[in-house]
Amino acid sequence: MKAINIAMKDFEISIRTKRFQIIGLLFVIVSLGMIYSSKRLGISVNLYKTPFQMLFLSSFSNAFNYLISLSGILIGATAINAELERGTLKLIVSKPVYRDRVILGKLLGGLLTLSVILSLFYALTVAFALLLGVPITVSDLVRFLVTLPFSLLYGLVFLSLGLLISSFIRKSKNAIILAIFTFLFFGFLLSIIGGVIGFVVAGLPPLPNIPENATNLSEEQLQELFLKDPAYQVWLTKMTTTAEKILYVSPNYHYQEVIRILFGGKSQISEVVSALAYEESVVEDRSISESLSLVWQNILVLIVMFLLPFTPAYAKFMKADLG
Repeated sequence: MKAINIAMKDFEISIRTKRFQIIGLLFVIVSLGMIYSSKRLGISVNLYKTPFQMLFLSSFSNAFNYLISLSGILIGATAINAELERGTLKLIVSKPVYRDRVILGKLLGGLLTLSVILSLFYALTVAFALLLGVPITVSDLVRFLVTLPFSLLYGLVFLSLGLLISSFIRKSKNAIILAIFTFLFFGFLLSIIGGVIGFVVAGLPPLPNIPENATNLSEEQLQELFLKDPAYQVWLTKMTTTAEKILYVSPNYHYQEVIRILFGGKSQISEVVSALAYEESVVEDRSISESLSLVWQNILVLIVMFLLPFTPAYAKFMKADLG
């Protein structure tokens, strides 16, 4: 039995499960929610040039990013141990099939499942944009489609983490709990840790030169005074760059950087901080090839992050007692 045959069998079983249906429904809801929110709230013309830039350069896309990682790790977390519990894996390896083909088949099967779900999201997002009248330029469409393989790579990183969990933890319920904790750690806890460390390193924010008539200023005017103060911008840049160094170990960070740059986001964090303070554009005109040249390191890190957990998962499965 070849790895592709095992992958197809896994895929056929996976798409019939309630988990697949729930994940698919969540992607549909997120797709519709992103487009509807963009239509309802409109575009911040000072910051972005197109609605799709606003969708993928702001917090609108967070739910999509989290859903990819959660789907990937949950698919992988039960790929091996669930079959061990049912006794079907022992039956498979008793046939003339090598173990390496089994785990490669599991990986390919999970990748096929993610491919179908993500393709559905991408197709529906374009369809919803057309139906609801959200403008989508040719450039937006091309850039959006170019992000698809990187979304798959990002999902593959978490699928690999899930396979690692599934290889070492024999009970699927325990594996799911650890998978959810891993998702929460990379998605939320690490950001909090990075923010705290960034604040400790940067120190307290500097106070701007407050005019004598400060008591007559509104809250919004005082906030603007802070944001436009050069010393405050230097402090905010230092805090952000420090937090980014902590987040460098997170696949979420590298995926978001790839998406941000592909949609034309400014490459330097200091430029983004300054643009946000003065409500200027956070995007710049750049070709896709130029954007890819700016994020090749992030892409390479994502590939390494996929291989790092898969290698011990592979080694463990090759020597595991499947009885």
